[in-house]
Amino acid sequence: MSNMPEENLVVLVNSCDKYADIWPVFFQLFFKYWPDCPYPVFLGSNEKVYDDPRVTTLCAGPDKSWADTTRAMVAKVPATNILWFLDDFFLYGKVSNSEIAEYYERFVKLQANHLRLQAHGGSDQLKRSIDAKLVEILPGDDYRTSLGNAIWRRSTLLGLLKAGESPWEMESFGSRRSDQFNGFYATRQDIFQRKNGLERGKWLREHLPFYASEGITIPAGHAVMSRTEHNAKLMRQHMKRYLKRSLVPFRSVYRVLKDKKINE
Repeated sequence: MSNMPEENLVVLVNSCDKYADIWPVFFQLFFKYWPDCPYPVFLGSNEKVYDDPRVTTLCAGPDKSWADTTRAMVAKVPATNILWFLDDFFLYGKVSNSEIAEYYERFVKLQANHLRLQAHGGSDQLKRSIDAKLVEILPGDDYRTSLGNAIWRRSTLLGLLKAGESPWEMESFGSRRSDQFNGFYATRQDIFQRKNGLERGKWLREHLPFYASEGITIPAGHAVMSRTEHNAKLMRQHMKRYLKRSLVPFRSVYRVLKDKKINE
């Protein structure tokens, strides 16, 4: 831990050096649509530093795995709680400080471990209504540790990160590890207006007109998804929705297999 003063809530942008080329795009849009962000902004990297006085880089050291790198950067965060971003969460709408403050106040009053700031797409049977704005995500939900925008209790996030895991494994197997904790919540609507910029290391071509409208030139470090890859992505999304509807009876078998993986 550094000598930086302890904060109650900070923004952490989860990244690594191989995505350093997209940092200027992220922060151009972040500060355009959230110019008066009242929280300290931290960027997690391996060894590269982003040169912007508004951003503090937390270097986690050489890359081992997503979870190892993330755990190292989260351990350096000088705050009790984290407002989580991934490095390709590109804002396109004005952020309301009062709205974020309202949900953070709710987070604190609920003594929450996690408050997802976007509509939760898991099982309706594994949600409990809190009020018109919030639901509780109950143990057993498959995407309880989704890596979308969220407020995390730093100690809880550290406890759920498992060495060697990828982001997808954290969302899947980490959700089962989270069953030991109560206090997981989600908003009923998306709080941040944002686009996911990349998939499988390539720029999503459906967002190219957006970047052009923002005066952003796509950096050369990562390729743009081809039309064939784009169509394959749409097919995967269609199949995923179909399987989710069709394989509900096999859900319990899937859970058993996940338990086995977690306990290995």
